This record gives sequence, structure tokens and C-alpha cells, in this order.
Amino acid sequence: MKYLYSLFLVFCLISLTVNPTFATHIRAGEITAERVNTQSLTYRITVVGYTDTRSNVIFGPGDIDFGDGREVSLNTESDVVVVEPLGNQIEKNTFVITHTYQGPGQYVIRFREFNRNDNTLNMDNSVDTPFYIETMITIDPFVGINNSPILTIPPVDNGGVNVRYIHNPGAYDPDGDSLAYFFDELTVRPKLGFQRFVNNYRSPASGEFSFNREDGSPNPFISMDPITGDLIWDAPGLAGQYNIAFQIQEWRKIGGEYVMIGYVVRDMQIIIENTNNRRPELILPPDLCVVAGTRIEEIIQGSDPDGDPIRIEVFGDPIEISSSPASYSPVSLFQPSPGIITFNWQTVCNHVREREYQVRIRISDQPTSGPSLVDIKTWNIKVVGPPPVIEDIEQGQSRSAVVSWEPYSCGSTASTMQVWRRLNSNPYEPDSCETGIRAGYELVGTTNMGVFEFLDTNNGEGLAPGNTYCYRLVAAYPAPRLGESIVSEEICITVDVDVPLITNVSIEATDVDSGQIFVRWTPPYDIDRTQFPGPFTYELLRNTGFTGSQNRVSVITTSDTVFTDTGLNTENLVYNYKVILKENNTTIDSSSSASSVRLSPTIINEAIELNWDFNVPWNNQVSDFKHEVYRNRTDAEAQDSENFVLIGEVDPTVNGFTFFDDGSHNGVTLKKEIEYCYYVITKGRYNVDMIEYPLENKSQIICARPDDDRLPCPPVLTFEGPECTAFLDDKVCGFSSFEHELSWLPDFSGSCDDELNFFRLYFTPDGEDTQFNLVGTYSPFELQARITNLPNYRGCYYITAVDRSGNESEPSNIVCVDNCPNYELPNAFTPNGDGINDTFMAFDNPFGKCPRFVLGLEIFIVNRWGVEVFSYNSLSANENDIYIRWDGTDKNGNQLPAGTYFYSATVKFDALDPALREKKLKGTVQILR
Repeated sequence: MKYLYSLFLVFCLISLTVNPTFATHIRAGEITAERVNTQSLTYRITVVGYTDTRSNVIFGPGDIDFGDGREVSLNTESDVVVVEPLGNQIEKNTFVITHTYQGPGQYVIRFREFNRNDNTLNMDNSVDTPFYIETMITIDPFVGINNSPILTIPPVDNGGVNVRYIHNPGAYDPDGDSLAYFFDELTVRPKLGFQRFVNNYRSPASGEFSFNREDGSPNPFISMDPITGDLIWDAPGLAGQYNIAFQIQEWRKIGGEYVMIGYVVRDMQIIIENTNNRRPELILPPDLCVVAGTRIEEIIQGSDPDGDPIRIEVFGDPIEISSSPASYSPVSLFQPSPGIITFNWQTVCNHVREREYQVRIRISDQPTSGPSLVDIKTWNIKVVGPPPVIEDIEQGQSRSAVVSWEPYSCGSTASTMQVWRRLNSNPYEPDSCETGIRAGYELVGTTNMGVFEFLDTNNGEGLAPGNTYCYRLVAAYPAPRLGESIVSEEICITVDVDVPLITNVSIEATDVDSGQIFVRWTPPYDIDRTQFPGPFTYELLRNTGFTGSQNRVSVITTSDTVFTDTGLNTENLVYNYKVILKENNTTIDSSSSASSVRLSPTIINEAIELNWDFNVPWNNQVSDFKHEVYRNRTDAEAQDSENFVLIGEVDPTVNGFTFFDDGSHNGVTLKKEIEYCYYVITKGRYNVDMIEYPLENKSQIICARPDDDRLPCPPVLTFEGPECTAFLDDKVCGFSSFEHELSWLPDFSGSCDDELNFFRLYFTPDGEDTQFNLVGTYSPFELQARITNLPNYRGCYYITAVDRSGNESEPSNIVCVDNCPNYELPNAFTPNGDGINDTFMAFDNPFGKCPRFVLGLEIFIVNRWGVEVFSYNSLSANENDIYIRWDGTDKNGNQLPAGTYFYSATVKFDALDPALREKKLKGTVQILR
């Protein structure tokens, strides 16, 4: 007994002498990862730790886990070690280590070391609390090369009591990905291990440490701007040191949607002191937008209200990029207040990108006593591509247009040239910094940067004679930076009128058998009379449909330019016409085709919406000519069905080709039991002066009652995946951002309403017998959905269809998916203090064995004689760790001998299926010493 007592005293003395030396040095840190080359999956991983120089402990004996099952000791495996003093009793320690991954996946790189420095106020017992940081990278050939964001501003700034504190990590992404800053003290806070927060963390802005804002107003706060990354604590109320953590996320546009492909966590320390010092102030230039190739020269000013010397520093993308980086002077020198620095940046084509460059400007003062205070501001610079330069446009064969342009000045960095077209001119000048094309243009072609002309054949149909077509170019830049150029100037061409121009295809009588269409055309005004002296004849061809040659009929051959086509089904069919130009029975050429106007009603309760379509070679969207809507009833009294009156005029450049009739034109509401009949007259023109305008063409007459009470049929819903187990196979333990993909098909069978307006998707996470909630609405053309950021995999869906009157269908079939619970324990561990497999715990690697959807567990471990040596219940009030982490000691803390032990456990799972909610585990575990 005396021997054991003496041994205990010796152990206590050793502990007292060792702990202060070993456990009081780490203040802050982060991990970044850089891919070494594009051919291999080798990464250069950098661990940065900021330590307290008052400790003689060397940073680096911690362990780094690469997220793929391999873990090494940092200080023995590192390729590079750099130690740099930063002042304020802070030292920057940089370790670089290379690691090669075996295949694609998402990897969370983790670093853990003992211990944080002492006396951190907003956590318990920081001196004995491990320091833990992590970063996530994505390796995926479909995503492209992924490097971590780089943090350029160290967390070394002190703050003052009752003075607003600001920090910015100065992050930039070498790949050009978009960065977002995430600060949520419930989910992102300092940790002591994987998925384990430090003990008793409290927000620095809580009433325990903060009392008022800097201006004396109540409700102090700490927050981070998600776009600029400015972390502001307004304002500290108690001197001391505090730790917080935040996440810098990188997002990349993939398939038109932004996806988070990585993040870096910075765990940092804020040191607050009592001081009378006042914060220095910055004056920045206004935000800039420049064309690549512009040289930027700007003055940045700063001053200190106390007259102390100041230092102005610049951080961010322009300083860090390898291609033509920015510079400033003087660099990192204190100067009398007020002071200035000069910022210089020669921009080049490689700098073009979709998002702005964020230049971080930091000013610090140099007081005679007390802490130096800091202010940080963000200056935004947008670099856009120069406009392409069009050289010429010529009319080619078969009424095509050849657009040619000069080699693009940024052709080595842009990826494609876009060719845009519109009917008639819109000679706008783009606003400052406006890139891309404005609405009203159609993308008709895309070329690579080695091509300098484009042949526009209008999809083989040829451009319509008599029309003016105008073109512009836009250069597009590749992912992930993206970005577009300023649009080129406009160039236009009017297609020669060397063939007849159809001017009228107007329905004069609506009937199933005896409908009539009036057709008119012009002579070929610009034809070469030397080659083709005439006289001319015209063959009129008729086809069904808006385009094409279906059911083609030669109607008449005539020397006249007008004809009324009879015996047609104008009530149900659309017809299109083409005129063949002939001389002496020899075909010379043909006109463009032109269709009749088709009017369609959409029935809505006490209202009717009209939409009209056509395919004509002239321009029916001219602001000078309003389309006219006629109806045969002006009130609730029955009138002659042929007595149509004008009820509306539509500006097609504003409203398109639609009109909503609810009786508001005369204040008389439509009646459900009355049938209303309509037709429209379209109005348009060519860009030819020899024709009388407007060109007027009438639609068929349609009739309808505004009595929509039909319900749509329920759609058919299908769950497309992903399957739970397969989805989680490459996800880290504790992953909690799930997604579901669904598709559906509308059902137009029977008497269901087929005029759909949208779909409504409903969801519940708790089973089909619980309350469903609306989670999304989708247009009638969207037949699939991807639901993301779900905290759980389980849930049920149904979908409904809604018609134009707001009538909602019955629910579709319900589809449900469930969590895939998992919990696995190893059969041996080695509690020898080497940091590897030291505890008996649930697997956290490989990811396929991770605990999934575990609510809690209770476990009992006995020796071979049945004596209980350990018990644990994660559902108890004092515990929430589902991993167990038994260190091989008995209930009194004594080390147990090597051997075999027996466990019995009950695991509670989160699942819809009652059969999946609980699992009994029995097995053995060996202690190896």
C-alpha cells in the first residue's frame, strides 16, 4: 500500500511539472490542400498553427488524418517546416506534407494536437483541451481540379474593450471558385476532436463577455458577412482571450447550379485588452470595373484619430495570383498619420472572371502603449473581357449570312465565341461593366476561338427576304472562373427581295369544311431583270402545320399575287403557304413559308386567356402596331354571334401574344354559363419600303365558356435516388446534408384538365401518416426535382397538379424512403498512448463502417468472469458521444490487463421502420498491450 501511495505522489509531481510545459501553446490554425499536378491525385497539404511564444513547446507533434484511412504524425512525416514570428506573442508554424489519394471522393483532412493555450475564457479548461481543425476537398473528374481556399491574413490582431473588433481571413481561391463565409456558433465552433466540440463553449457576444455595442447601444453581437468575410464583434466587454471558429466554403457552378466542393475551417483566438486607444480609419477608392488590359493605379488613404503611426497592408486575390499580380508601396511599413499607399495592377486577359476580385485593405496603428487596433475593408474590382470586333457581314447563297470578325484580343483565355441575332436593329450601348447580351437576341451559333466567321443559314431554312437581321458577338470564358465579354457593336444585313414576299395568310371564314384563307404576296422586287426578264408566274403551295411540307398541295399557278383558298378545315388545322417563282414554267426560286394564325383559349374560372401562334417571315412584334382582340359579346345579354367588337389591343413587344379577358375592359364580369367567341388580328411588317403596312392577318374564331371546374389528374411520382447506403459510402461520419431526386409524369387521361399551371411537391420527414408540407412548386415543363441540404435521409413525398384556375388535383401516389442505420465495433484496440487505435470506439473509417443515424446507445463490458468493468450510456444527461471511446480502464480508472472482454449493447436508431429503430449487439473485444 505504501508503495502504491508513493507511486501516486510521484505521478502527481510529474503531472504538475509536465502539464504547464506541454499544454499551453496553440492559439489558432487551419489546413489547406493544393493538388500537385493534373495527372496524379497527389496533394500538398499545409497545416498552419499559430502558437503562444511564451510556451517553449514546439508545435507539430499532432496527428494528421487524410480522410482516406491513413493517419501520420505531422512532425515526423512533414516535407517542409517553417517558423515565423508575427509579434503579439504569436508565432506562425507551417508544416507541409504530401499525400496521394487512391481515387475520387470527398475527403475531410483532420489535424489534432495537444493542447490549446491556457485561460481561454469562453471554454472550460482550455489548457487541457486538444486543438482540432479540418478541411474538405473534392476529387472528382467531373468537377475538375480542386484546391483549397488560401487564407492570407493571419489571426494576430488584438482588440480593445468596448471597441468594435474586426477580422478578415483574406481568403482567395486559386481555382477562381466562389467563396462563402459560414459562421454559426451552433454548428461551427471550436472542437477538441472529430465531431466533438470543446467543453462548455459560450459565444463571446453572450452577456457573460459583452455588454454593449461600441456606440453604447444594447444587443452586442458577433457575426460574419457571408460574402466579404468580415468577422465583426461589436463589442467585447471583458478583457481576456477567446476562441471562435468559422468555415470558408468554396462553391463551383456545375451544370448551371452552384455546388459546394470544399471548405476550410479556421479556429482562431481573439485577445481583448483594456485600452484608451482608438481604431485607425481607411478611405478606399470606389469599386472598379475594368476591361482586361487596363492598368489600375489608385491611392488608398488611412489615418489614426490619436495621431499614432499607421501601417496599411493589402491582401487578397490580386496580390496572390501568379499571373501579373498587383503590388503596393510602401509595403508593411509604419508611416506618420495620415498616410497613403499606392496600389498598382496591370490586368491581363487571364484575370477575366465572373465574380469580382475582393481586395482586403487592413490598417493598424502603433500606439505608445496598449494593443494595436485594426480596421479592415474590402475593395471590389471586376475584370471583364474586351468586346469582340465584327469586321463584315455578307449575304451568302440560299439567303444565308456570313458574319466575320477579327481574332479576339483575349483569344488565348476565352473558350467560345457566341453569335447572337435579332430581327431589326437595337443599337444599344452597354452600360459600364455590362457583360453578355440583353434580352431580345437569339443565340444562333457558338464557335471556338480559332474560328473567325459564322455562316447563318437559319437552320437550313434561309433568312427571310425583306427582313433586316442584326448580329452581335459575346466571348465566353471557361469554368471555373467563367465570365463574359462586353458585347460587340451591332452589324445588320437586309436580305434581298429577289423572290416573292408573302404578306397575308388571313382566315376569312372559320369552318370544319368550308373555311377560307386569303393569301397575298409581292413580285420579286430586287430580282436581276437582265438574267430574269419575265414575265413571271407563281405556284402557290399549301401544307398543314406551322412549318414543313406535310400534306402538300399545289393550290394554283397564276400570274396574279392574290388568292382566296377555300374548302379548308380552318377550325381545327393550321396551314402554311409557299410561293414558287417561275419564268416560262421554269422554277427560279421560292418565297419563305408563312402560316395562318392559330388562336387558343385557356379556360379559367370567370376568365379566358387567349394565346396566338404563327410562323411568318415578317416581324409581328413591332411596337408601332398593336394586335387587336375581338369578341362577340360585350355584356351578359345574348347578341348576334357575328357582331364582334374590339375589346383589347396588345403591344406584342411588352405582352407577347397573349390577352387575358376577365371583363375588365368594360367592367362586366364574364359569366360561367355563357359562351364567348373571339378572334385576333395580328399586325406586322417587313423592312421593305415598297409595301403598305401594317400587314394584317386574322386568326380563326374560337369559342369557350369560363366555367373551369375540372380537376387535373394526379401525376405519377417516382423516387430516382440516390440509394441511402451507396450515397453515404464515400461520405464522412456525421455527414448530414442529404439529397433526394424525384421525377413525375402528368396524367391527361379521361376527362382530366390538361391546362396545367404548375406542380406542388409535398414532403414529410416523419412517415406517410403525418402532416405533409409544401416544399416546392414547379412549372408544367419541369418533371423532376432535386431536394438538397436535407438533415436526414428518411421521408415521404407526394405531388399534385394545379390548373390555370387554381384547381388542385388529388395527391399522387406516396413514395417513402428510410434511413440506412449502421453501427459497427472493432474486435481489438491498443491503449498504449501512441495516438493510434487507443480506444475502443465505433469505426470512423472507412466511411462504409461509420455510425449512421444513431440516436444513442447503452453498452456494458465485462471480463471473462462476468464482472462489469465498463458501462456507458450516451442517452444520459451528461453524455452525447455515440462513439464510446473506452480507454481500457475499469470503473476506478485502473488499467485493465490485456485479454478478451465481452460487450452487450443496445443501439437506438432514427428510422421510419420500427424494425430498424433498435439493434442488439454482442461480441468480444481484445485489449492488446
